[in-house]
Amino acid sequence: MSNFYSLINNEFKENISILDRGLSYGDGFFETMSWDYLGGLAKPTLAVEYWKRHYNRIKTGCDLMAIKLPDLNTLLRQRQKILHRSFSQSMQGGILKLIITRGVGGRGYKFENDTTPTIAFLTFPKTKLNPEIYKKGVKTKFCKTMLYSHNKLFGLKHLNRLDSVLARSEWNDEFFEGIFLDESNNLVEGTMTNIFFIKGETLITPLLEHSGIKGILRQVVIEKAKKFFKKTIISKINKEMLNDFDQMFLTNSILKVVPVKSLDRKNFFVGKNLEKLINFFSTDDRVLRKKNLEFL
Repeated sequence: MSNFYSLINNEFKENISILDRGLSYGDGFFETMSWDYLGGLAKPTLAVEYWKRHYNRIKTGCDLMAIKLPDLNTLLRQRQKILHRSFSQSMQGGILKLIITRGVGGRGYKFENDTTPTIAFLTFPKTKLNPEIYKKGVKTKFCKTMLYSHNKLFGLKHLNRLDSVLARSEWNDEFFEGIFLDESNNLVEGTMTNIFFIKGETLITPLLEHSGIKGILRQVVIEKAKKFFKKTIISKINKEMLNDFDQMFLTNSILKVVPVKSLDRKNFFVGKNLEKLINFFSTDDRVLRKKNLEFL
């Protein structure tokens, strides 16, 4: 892979120890964010969308697993260090990934309390997507791989993503995304997205109780929903309810809001309320972007 930059434990390098527990056991968490150049030449303003929300989620995971997350100011200094390096190499926005592992440890699941965590920041160019998908929608399918309940780790972006890797191997390029079901045939999420449905002026999204990721953009869409919909419902959505809905869309921090034109044999349309929601998050106007989104 080329055209990326990595800062590991505050050093520009690409390698970690073979004994890192993130590699051995998936003992860590990650966040994927969008960053942008917001203006300025001598002192360019380089900011990250929804940074506080991403930080709070990764902190929740680290607190749960007793991983010693560095203080916020330390993370911010390292974050800005890699953003300025990326900007100096002609990258004016893109993807920022933060990976935090427990660090280097010996063999065995038991960890030492004084282990120093590994902090890795990576930047990648903006994802290139056909703009037509935001107008016409994308094709999706149900995954054969199911998501199972986990009382403590659900909702967090831990490094054990084998369920998504396995599910994503089920198709090539004929579909944009695959949708997970749980053991009761309830819709949960996509392999890389959260899912929403629309019935008239009502927004509906699955209740995430024991499985799935509580995506940052999912949070924001729910908070902003009253701007575009009269009612919001968060509840279990069984596969048998699919024909009850008129519209469907996907969300994540990089894609923002992507309409769905089909899920298996069920077809959807893109209505005016969904068009307005898409434009709210995807505007190219820097002033509107700064107004609509949260940058830090």
